[in-house]
Amino acid sequence: MPAPRTLSPPRRSRRWRAAGALAAGLAALHLALLDALNRPPTPGPAAAPATSPLVVRVLVPPPAPVATAPPPRRVPPRVPGPAPQAAPPPLYAVRLPPPQQLRWQRRRGEAEDELRLDFEHDAAGYRLVLADGAGDGWASRGAVGVHGLEPERLVERRRRREVRAANFRREIGRISFSGGAGELPLQPGAQDRLSWLLQLAGVVAAAPQRFGPGEAVELFVAGARGDAGWRRFEVRGAEPLDLPAGPVAGALRLESLAQRPYEPALEVWLDPSRGWLPVRWRSRVAETGAEADHRLAAAGS
Repeated sequence: MPAPRTLSPPRRSRRWRAAGALAAGLAALHLALLDALNRPPTPGPAAAPATSPLVVRVLVPPPAPVATAPPPRRVPPRVPGPAPQAAPPPLYAVRLPPPQQLRWQRRRGEAEDELRLDFEHDAAGYRLVLADGAGDGWASRGAVGVHGLEPERLVERRRRREVRAANFRREIGRISFSGGAGELPLQPGAQDRLSWLLQLAGVVAAAPQRFGPGEAVELFVAGARGDAGWRRFEVRGAEPLDLPAGPVAGALRLESLAQRPYEPALEVWLDPSRGWLPVRWRSRVAETGAEADHRLAAAGS
């Protein structure tokens, strides 16, 4: 007889048991969570006290007081006065050398020739002629006043003919030039291109003690071509010279530097043993290099 079969429980009952077990688990988890939430917190380590914030005080200086400009003063209007007057040109006492004839040895580069200077003066006036053997040179004439030579006319000569002239018109205070070279004001004590040499000697001869190194004589000098200006002859000191006319132990050297382009620089040596007569003079134009050196060869009255 066959063995009886074991009957398995129905499937629905197994599902209900599984659902019941899941519900029981969820309920236990829910109770555990509620228990954890209701417990008092476990005390932990004491927290460090809060650090007080660092307070930095910045000292700001009070603002400087603003300077206020003083109210403008009322200045009365100035009444223009006379313009300041320029210092008058210098005038000198003069002791002219006696009338005489001088012969000069002139050197220009490698060329040499001889010049003759004739100087005459009396109460009526003076006359000066400087010329070479061909008659080329200058002639000056005029009056003799309290302050020395007063030129009236300077003439430049070529082959003994007058080619240019300057006229010192003292009655109207002007210097006029031939050939349309214009006019210039006549300055007190003005000299021409030839007379300055004897005038300079006369100024030093009148008061030689005044003219030590650094002292100067100022002369206004005009030529026959419209060239004119102040020349300052400054004393440089005493120097020995060896001249065709003989040695000079201590000639007083004066120098006048050029002030304008193409104006010659001048040097003059005066001999105290000859009454401060000029015994040498030299001119040089820097722009062209032209130079003329005049050395005394003979002197006589």
